[in-house]
Amino acid sequence: MHGDEQAARLASGHSEDTQARLPGGILNSAWWWFLAAGAVVIVGYLVVTAPVRHLISPVLAACATAVILVGVRWHRPRPSRSWYLFAAGTGLFTVADVIFGGFQAAGTLVPFPSPADVLYLAAYPCFAAGLVSLMAAWGRGVRWGAVLDAGIITLGMSTLAWAFIVMPYLRGHLSALPLAVSLAYPLADLLLLGLAAKLVLVSGLRLPALALFTAWVGATLAADALYYSTLAATGAPIAADVSSSLWMASYLFLGAGALHPSMARTTQLVPRSQERLSRARVSVLTLPALFGPVLLIADVGGVRGQAIHAVAIASIMAALTVLLVVRITLLARFAEVQADQAQARARTAEDALRQRTSLQQQLTHQAFHDALTGLANRALFVQQLEHALSRPAAPRNTALLLIDLDGFKDINDSLSHPVGDELLITVGHRLLGAARRSDTVARVGGDEFAVLAEDLKETPAKTYAQRFLDRFREPFALSGHRSVFITASIGVVTITEPTTFNDALRDADIALYTAKERGRDRAELFDPAMSLGRQSRARIAQDLRYALPRDELTVHYQPVIHLPTGRVTSVEALLRWEREGHSPTPPEVFVPVAEETGLIHPIGAWVLREACRHGRHLHHTIPKAQALSVAVNVSGQQLKDHRFPDTVQQVLRETGFPPASLILEITESTLVTDTDTTSTHTRALRDLGVRISIDDFGTGYSSLAYLRDLPADIVKIDQSFVLRGGSDTDNSLIQAILDVGHALELDVIAEGIETPHQAERLRSLGCPHGQGFYYSPPMAPKALEAYLVTQAILTPTRPHL
Repeated sequence: MHGDEQAARLASGHSEDTQARLPGGILNSAWWWFLAAGAVVIVGYLVVTAPVRHLISPVLAACATAVILVGVRWHRPRPSRSWYLFAAGTGLFTVADVIFGGFQAAGTLVPFPSPADVLYLAAYPCFAAGLVSLMAAWGRGVRWGAVLDAGIITLGMSTLAWAFIVMPYLRGHLSALPLAVSLAYPLADLLLLGLAAKLVLVSGLRLPALALFTAWVGATLAADALYYSTLAATGAPIAADVSSSLWMASYLFLGAGALHPSMARTTQLVPRSQERLSRARVSVLTLPALFGPVLLIADVGGVRGQAIHAVAIASIMAALTVLLVVRITLLARFAEVQADQAQARARTAEDALRQRTSLQQQLTHQAFHDALTGLANRALFVQQLEHALSRPAAPRNTALLLIDLDGFKDINDSLSHPVGDELLITVGHRLLGAARRSDTVARVGGDEFAVLAEDLKETPAKTYAQRFLDRFREPFALSGHRSVFITASIGVVTITEPTTFNDALRDADIALYTAKERGRDRAELFDPAMSLGRQSRARIAQDLRYALPRDELTVHYQPVIHLPTGRVTSVEALLRWEREGHSPTPPEVFVPVAEETGLIHPIGAWVLREACRHGRHLHHTIPKAQALSVAVNVSGQQLKDHRFPDTVQQVLRETGFPPASLILEITESTLVTDTDTTSTHTRALRDLGVRISIDDFGTGYSSLAYLRDLPADIVKIDQSFVLRGGSDTDNSLIQAILDVGHALELDVIAEGIETPHQAERLRSLGCPHGQGFYYSPPMAPKALEAYLVTQAILTPTRPHL
């Protein structure tokens, strides 16, 4: 079919190109002008009485032959052989008409048979071959329904041909050759009729060119029937001018069909389905089948008295009956096939309906359930919560719990995501075990779950929440004989008055966040005061986004002192935030917000750049400060970012600050958590020449054994050990840290020195360095520069600190 479509497009393209070259779009109307002009010529033929009128028919035949060739040239049908065969047949008719008309114009008796008869009869095979070629171009194999229907029509008409043409000829006294030629004409017409009937039944006359083509066949058959039936009955044709007019009209119809633009598509038609019979088609098939019985019953031409003719018509009727039986059988078989197909379609439809129902159930389940844990998902939970809040009794006994796993990201990062997924599934099962059968348990986020409990009766919501916390006391046994300990934080809302699900979820989320802030592994009941704190935190987060563009951030510096000599060896960079119209915001307030919102990355990079720039400035402006180191605090989120080592390297390159003078302070808990990532990044930083300091040592895992494995150069003793009263236990712990540090070649700094007694105690224990308000508070860059020039004595002999 692709080749046919391409041929159609090519034919259409040629047609359009030709039309574009013809003025006024004459191509589209040429067929009509040909018909009109031919009709005028035929009228002239009927009016004119001169002998020359007999030459009009060959002129029209010649014109039809020419316009067929022109139509092929214009429209380019693919294949075009069928139209060339029609042109050849019309050409034979033209020569025959010239011979026949010449005899008539000369007033000479036309001999029978004559050379014209040979040419006339030779034209019919050309027409038949053209019809066969045209239908073969449509493909799709043999259309048996159309073949049988065409055969029924042809056999039905053959009874008339036998009664009105063949039978009179056979009863006449013609010799063998004239009789054979006389009988050849109706046989040729029946052949043409059968092929034309098949063409009409298959194509359905969907194109104007085919309608004109059918009119050509019809006019030809009508002219032949009128001429030869009267000739056979009376020995001379009756109404010869009518027959001649019909023959000339047939030439016009064939030529007009060749000129019509739809002629290009006559070879690319897709045959219609022929299995079903319409009412009109049944009528067309029934009428010819009745011709034979009517002829016998009416005894037309005394046929019943002539055995040979009665047998001939009866034989035709028998053949017609066979075709009708075969056609009915074909219809019955088609009906059976259709019934089987209908049953198959019904079964398919039933299967499809069952599958659709099953699929719809699966999609509904998937739409409202979490794919990993099988629990209700957020959509279903919100739906259930809305339904609960819409009940009149809901505000008195409904509780909403939001449960979030503590440190789940560390498990994902350290043990892999498949282990994390298995843990989530196990957690979901435990939560279902803690819930009542009427409760709704859902997974509403990555590691966040929710429980909706209605009709708690006298059980306090926080007591009910404790049931879920208790489920986390035992380790979670996972595949591979692995056990994981994990805790959870729970935000609880008791709905005591009508509210919306958005407000309920918001309050539960605030309570959950408060539980996280207060140490995790706990349940917190929502209190309106929490909302105020959360709003304050939201305002801080909003303002913090504009802190850098508004130049609200500054860096202050606190000196680190060599305790035996009192000399400044390094400074710690400390971030400060002063908003216009607000008092200074403490770092312990806004730094957690920065970490939560991800702003710690741009802010941390800015602090690092500022500290290195100030350090480089001090090295250049104060000769004795060339050995000064600058310590910068690094957030756990910064250290885990794979881009952080590149950021440090870029800042050092931009500022020109020596890598050996930069100290990055990282908390003990950050270094121990997700050791694979932190170890990789700290090694990359140390490869740059940067030193690592363990900040707040003693508040995290409090194990001296960790010092051996941690990638560090400096240890900072947490100020809690310094501020305590100096008991033997505290002194022993500090001494142990100092001994281990000395053994591992680590420098040690004590933080939070506020009194002379604390300074003296640390010096007596052998602590080499310290910092705190006793020596100096954090200072702005200009104040630090003045402090170093006027008060500090630098120690160039220890450049490594």
